[in-house]
Amino acid sequence: MKAARRALLSLLALLVFMLAGAVVFSRAPDRSVAELSARWAPPPSQFIALQGMQVHVRDQGPRDDAEPIVLIHGTSASLHTWEGWVAALKGTRRVISMDLPAFGLTGPAPDGDYSIERYVAFVLEVMDRLGCAGQCWVAIRWAAKSPGMWRWPPRRA
Repeated sequence: MKAARRALLSLLALLVFMLAGAVVFSRAPDRSVAELSARWAPPPSQFIALQGMQVHVRDQGPRDDAEPIVLIHGTSASLHTWEGWVAALKGTRRVISMDLPAFGLTGPAPDGDYSIERYVAFVLEVMDRLGCAGQCWVAIRWAAKSPGMWRWPPRRA
């Protein structure tokens, strides 16, 4: 019985030691925004000062497009989520993508407000800063104020 207990404790100690080693050897130091920007924000990326943040934005395609396509990423993502779509659309359409607060290179909101209302105001302000057409504003405001109107997947006619 003592031998089994000793073997079990030895095995447990070995597992704890291995786990501690894995944590120590896999730790990566934080990187500066400048270092990350060099890798993840080459042209056509730009940064816009907005609501106390430096917002990472890409505005691509023809500027005379009256109805730009605004691509908004989901949780734990960045504007890079849309690279394939942007590549396919930017030849004929104006395509705007951005890193939302607390994601990608935009960084955290200074006041810590991550409510839906704050995100809507944020996106509208980015679009306003980029001179986006009023049609975008209408679509986002309607979606935000009428969540019961939206269904996924959409119904087919």
